[in-house]
Amino acid sequence: MQDALEQLVSGRADSTAEWAGSAYYAALQIVIDHNGSDMSTLASYRSPITVFTTLDDQLSTAGVAADLLPSQYIFSGPPSEIAFRIPRPLEGSPEIGCWPMQQAGPAIKAYREVLDRIDPDLRYELKELIGALDGWYSEWADGEGSFWWAEDTSVFFSVVG
Repeated sequence: MQDALEQLVSGRADSTAEWAGSAYYAALQIVIDHNGSDMSTLASYRSPITVFTTLDDQLSTAGVAADLLPSQYIFSGPPSEIAFRIPRPLEGSPEIGCWPMQQAGPAIKAYREVLDRIDPDLRYELKELIGALDGWYSEWADGEGSFWWAEDTSVFFSVVG
């Protein structure tokens, strides 16, 4: 883990060790957490990928645009601005996702519009996601013009299983 963190900070992720992806993702999460991140827990799931891909199916069927479906950002991997490839964890955990904050507003609106049309067993999860996105988005949108505000702000997700 320490080696992975040192390598990321020096601008590389070139280990070929079998579990290097897990170490790099865990190290990247440390960097994210210590650089302007407001940490909060969305929820705990036995199988996050199952919950969010099932939610994707429900949302898509209800008419939500593909670019707003949750699994595409929750499991997107490291930000594209990182100029080098970071190997993915073999077992899919930990996982990192990021999404431009500007997308959160349209997603919140779309999710609210279809909330009553998705499977009742998934409504709680969708309400939790709406609440989290709305909190982050509202704070960001209300802060426009503040010293800390940036147009290119991203929401980061850490999925640990």
